[in-house]
Amino acid sequence: MQKVEKKFRYALIFEFLGTSFSGSQVQPGQKTVQSEFERVLAILFKRGVKTIFAGRTDSGVHASCQFLHFDADEELAPEKFIYSINALISDDISVKQLIKVDKSFHAQKSGKYRWYRYLINNKSNRSVLLKDISMRFPGNLDVDAMQKALNYITGIQDFTSFKKVNTENPARECNLIYASCRKISDIIYIDLIANRFLYNMVRIIVGTLLEIGTGSQKPERMLEIIRAKDRGVAGATAEAKGLTLIRAGYDEKYNFNMIKTETTTNEQNILCQTK
Repeated sequence: MQKVEKKFRYALIFEFLGTSFSGSQVQPGQKTVQSEFERVLAILFKRGVKTIFAGRTDSGVHASCQFLHFDADEELAPEKFIYSINALISDDISVKQLIKVDKSFHAQKSGKYRWYRYLINNKSNRSVLLKDISMRFPGNLDVDAMQKALNYITGIQDFTSFKKVNTENPARECNLIYASCRKISDIIYIDLIANRFLYNMVRIIVGTLLEIGTGSQKPERMLEIIRAKDRGVAGATAEAKGLTLIRAGYDEKYNFNMIKTETTTNEQNILCQTK
């Protein structure tokens, strides 16, 4: 029997708090972000709906502007659809926009970059408001040294040293377009933008930066680590809860500029450097 192609493709933009999910990708017997979406879409369409995410995130990782796409037979009214899906989905997920896109759009394969941010609460006392979205590190950290270390790993590199061992994906090379470490008040922001990220890559980079920030390693150690192509020489994997996917980036032909403006207010300079 010939497969009938769906008439419309939609990009759905949403945010979620990853604390209560076993990651984003469907896993048997686990509550995941993707399983939640496919459960709700099955209710709304009265049939199974396959979703494609911009990328997978680990258990406990959050997202402020994640993308997925799905196909439908009928044209949807965005406001009504968003209201319906938000009424049914987990309270830890919020759909922000639904956009009809060209059938060539693919949430994963069309992506030009992913932007991740890691938050470190560097206050001497704990924060109730930040506890689920940041890692607490009350000790002294040399942010300038951490930034110097990041400068050694920008550009196209083999990131084997920052990849979890024994993963199925054989990819090793990434283009780290932008890498920044800055401190505002008592919060440290580590922003990384790359064409793609390897499994645990951001969290291993952060764990290595912590060693450099405390002075136990020199910034130049980062260059030695990336040249070694050996996970055993890098730092520990930082906690998942401090990591947030800020957004995925796509070609301008898909007309997602309104999302860029919404999610990066006062931070346009960061995205400008990815061009």
